[in-house]
Amino acid sequence: MTGPTISVVTPSYNQGRFIGDTIRSVLDQGYPNLEYIIIDGGSTDETIDVIQKYEHRLTHWVSEKDGGAADALRRGFRIATGDIFAYLNSDDVYLPDALHTVSAVMRDPDVDVAFGNIYWMDRDGRTGGERRQTRFSRQAYLFGAADLMQPATFWKRDVYFRSGEIDPSYRFAFDTDLFFRFAANDARFRHVNRFLASFRIHPDSKSSNDEILCAAELERLRREHLPVPFNSPRARLIRTVARAQRTLHYALQGDALWLLGRIPDRLRARWSPEIVGPRARRL
Repeated sequence: MTGPTISVVTPSYNQGRFIGDTIRSVLDQGYPNLEYIIIDGGSTDETIDVIQKYEHRLTHWVSEKDGGAADALRRGFRIATGDIFAYLNSDDVYLPDALHTVSAVMRDPDVDVAFGNIYWMDRDGRTGGERRQTRFSRQAYLFGAADLMQPATFWKRDVYFRSGEIDPSYRFAFDTDLFFRFAANDARFRHVNRFLASFRIHPDSKSSNDEILCAAELERLRREHLPVPFNSPRARLIRTVARAQRTLHYALQGDALWLLGRIPDRLRARWSPEIVGPRARRL
């Protein structure tokens, strides 16, 4: 069995230093039914030269001015034909066998969204941390007691269009907004307890330079999606209960020691955001 077609879209702009690693991580998956699309926003660095080295293995690529990453992704998914959608930013990478793993899980008709664990890496590709997940809880996600790491998240085509596509009015939080709408549309989530991607944190990352706007967009989508204010007593109670449940799930899946080991990292991250960056701790 060759599996469903997976469409991966990479939005790109002036990431020539990293995009070669991104492209190879997708193409070297060895997944037979892969559709790989790159939408570049008119890069002026070496990005185009790198893309052209691989263009014979790409389904489609274009380099022209666009309205930002969300606009590029919206355009890319509109020409995609796959059964499963995902996107990989031009500085992140997939880990070996990620697409085969996701394909096997998403053959199940009861799975709309599959998500896994990720590593965090620096500009030179050195792993500096990891983020493990547990089973999905709608309440935990909506109220900030859980998260989804976008590079390790995949969804079916029909749930994407049913939920209204990526909203280009967001500059940074468009992934979180999309996942909020998946949850609001009763999408069925499945945790894949494997590391699927590595997420690069570096000073040139958009979100590292625009944390204030990221926070404003997060506040906007919470106003739009939450039934009660995020800092209300009811919301705080929901988060407390959800975090307790999440801790239990970590223990049940054998990650209790990892969770305890994260406490020093969380304290350092609170006082030194550059360690993980707002991209990795958006929720």
